[in-house]
Amino acid sequence: MGIISNNSSEGVTPKLIKLATAIIAVSILFVFCIGNAKVSAADTAAAATTTATTAKTTTTATTETKKLTLAAPKFVAEAKYDSAATHPYKKQTTQLIVRYKSVKNAAKYQLYIKGGKYKKWTKIKTTTALKVKVKGLKRGTTYSFKVRAVNGSVKSAFSKTQKLSTAVMDYDAYGFQAICRIVYHEVGGMAGDFWDKPIVYVSDCVVNRFVAAKYTKKGVWPSYYSRYATVQEMIYYSGNFMSSEGLAYDGATYGNVPKRVKVAAYGALYNKTALNGIKNDGTVYYWCNRPYYQSDSRIAYSFQIPWGYFNVWREYWG
Repeated sequence: MGIISNNSSEGVTPKLIKLATAIIAVSILFVFCIGNAKVSAADTAAAATTTATTAKTTTTATTETKKLTLAAPKFVAEAKYDSAATHPYKKQTTQLIVRYKSVKNAAKYQLYIKGGKYKKWTKIKTTTALKVKVKGLKRGTTYSFKVRAVNGSVKSAFSKTQKLSTAVMDYDAYGFQAICRIVYHEVGGMAGDFWDKPIVYVSDCVVNRFVAAKYTKKGVWPSYYSRYATVQEMIYYSGNFMSSEGLAYDGATYGNVPKRVKVAAYGALYNKTALNGIKNDGTVYYWCNRPYYQSDSRIAYSFQIPWGYFNVWREYWG
């Protein structure tokens, strides 16, 4: 029996060892598979997160690109009289104020100029402001401006071109009013298109006398009018025009001045055609009326002549 028992034990033990070994191997394989499954799941989750992040970033970039689409700016219209919005008082011969409307999503604006010493389009300012004072300009000169909006590397199309002119003389609000008042007193109160030319040329006359005295030093006017610091002083105090009190007595207050006289005065100050296509005349220095020709109610004016400027009849208006 002992021999049979010993033989039986020796036969069973190897089998148990093999079984245990198999169980251990299966367990190890099971654990390994579970670990790989967890790693695979983690990798899948990470990949999904990366894909989602990339998609989100792409969407955000696309959205931002759409947001940064910039429209072309639009200029604010020129203020032609009764305002220093585009032509700063007492600095009109050398400065202009350029104004434009804001553009959605714009970070800055780039302003370009052409004219005078700027022979081609030149960028003169990059700014966040909606108005720019451009200095160092030439008297009586027309300049062109264009502007575009920018935000980083995104740029809008350029605006339409705006043309602004510097004045032939500096003046303030009271100077402009004085010119309008004397023109109104002489011819501006007359009805009918027949009087548009006299209105233009009398405006030219007043401006040209002051310009000759203060800027060009030509003719006989500088020696007499140069003593007056402003155009209103020349009109009110020189004796060759009328005092403010005399104009008011005759009803020539600024409140009574019609629009066409203001437009003509503006045209004379900026040497640009402003009233009904009538060109300004830089040689007009004098006007006169009936005392010279009693039979004719039209206004005459004189041109520059070789020996100076004088009340010489050259032609009629009309």
